[in-house]
This record gives sequence, C-alpha cells and structure tokens, in this order.
Amino acid sequence: MNKLKFIALALASVCTLSLSAQVTYKASYFGVKSDGSTLNTRSIQKAIDHISEQGGGTLEFYVGRYLTGTLNLKSNVTIQLHEGAVLVGVTFPYDYTAAGDTKAIICAEGQENIAVIGKGVIQGQGTLLLGNVQTQINKGNLKESVAQASPALISLKNCSNVKIEGINLQNPCGNVMVYSDCKDVTLSNLAVTSRQTANSQGVIFSGCTGFSMTDCYFDTTGDALASAGTSTNVNISGCKTPNGKQLKAKK
Repeated sequence: MNKLKFIALALASVCTLSLSAQVTYKASYFGVKSDGSTLNTRSIQKAIDHISEQGGGTLEFYVGRYLTGTLNLKSNVTIQLHEGAVLVGVTFPYDYTAAGDTKAIICAEGQENIAVIGKGVIQGQGTLLLGNVQTQINKGNLKESVAQASPALISLKNCSNVKIEGINLQNPCGNVMVYSDCKDVTLSNLAVTSRQTANSQGVIFSGCTGFSMTDCYFDTTGDALASAGTSTNVNISGCKTPNGKQLKAKK
C-alpha cells in the first residue's frame, strides 16, 4: 500500500511539473505592443522575469512587429514567435547589452531550460544599426570597436538545455548567433540570412558540451560556422548554404 501511495504521489508530481511547463502567456498581457514603433524592451523583460519567477512557461508573440533592445532570457522560459511575429532590434546602439563578450537582441548567461521557437522572425536591422554604431564611435561616444558594439541576434554564455527551433534569423548588425561554454544546445530548422553587413558569421560556438544542429540553412557574408575547436559531443547534419554545401565543423 505504501508503495502504491508513493507511485501515486510521484505521478502527481510529474503531472504538476508538466502543467507548469505548459503555462502560456500572451505578450500583450504585459503591455507589449506589436505596432513596430513602440519600444518594448522593458515590457518584454518584465514578462520574462515574471514567467521565470512563477516557475516557467511560454511567452507567446502573435502577428506583428515587436521593437526591442536586449532581452535577458531567464531559466525555464520559452519565447514562441508564431508565424507573422517579428522581433525587431532597435537601431539605437545603447539599447544593447552583452552575454559574455557579445551583445545581442536575446542574451542569457548562466540560465537553464531556455528556448526560442516558432515560425516567426528575429530581425536585426543590420544596416541602420551599423550606421548608428559607426556614427557614435566617430563622435567618441562609444568607447568600443565596431565589432564589440555590433549586436548579434542571439548570444548565450554558460547556459544549459537550450533549444532554438524553426525561427528565421535575419540581418544582424554583427554575427548571427554566439554560444560559449554552454551545455546541451539544440538548433534545428533555422533559416539564417545575413547579407547586410560584411563578414557576418552564422554560428560561433566554443567550449560547449553537447552541441547539435540539424536541418538549418545559412546565407551569410561570413562563414556559416565558426568553431574554436574546444567543444565536445558535436553533431551537425542536414545544414546547407546557397551553393548546396553541407556544413561541418570542428569539435
């Protein structure tokens, strides 16, 4: 009898955790605007923080253009961009911060169980942002190099259980994605386009344990993949460039 009670309690706990993980929140509940002109950084960050504090869930974006600066993704939070939803990077360079050494629209450092999924778009407005970065450096207001001040779309450091799936990643100011010292990273079915800025690399990864990338497409001005050769358990398959070349990378 005691054994049966233990099993029942265990199953109840699993069900509770599953329900918690499936909790969804519409971005609009937090005052996030989809008009393409309202700066939503604070509202979206408030939503991410709230969801993480509640134990986790999914923040959903529906059709529209959501202007934002850097968002710090927190543990147990998934961002879901439905078809027609576009997360648009603001063109003012001071609205971006870094995870590790790399600024980005979506950053995280030391977080776990995080994801960006869906059929939507993350768009960097690379040409406009790069012009503003160069202007601010020339005026002496930014004490960084162009590379340091140019945000990626996604930058994650020391994170675990990461999933990036189905998203269209378009035209960052700098590189597209950077992963350093992460564990169990899965990238799948991504369409990566970066043609607005020179030498923009698709994926840069280093010091990762468990890095999987499948069925992704890259059209970039720089290398589609760049590895420092310091990662382990790397699996890359079905990933191509416009000329049909299959991508491979050092561990």
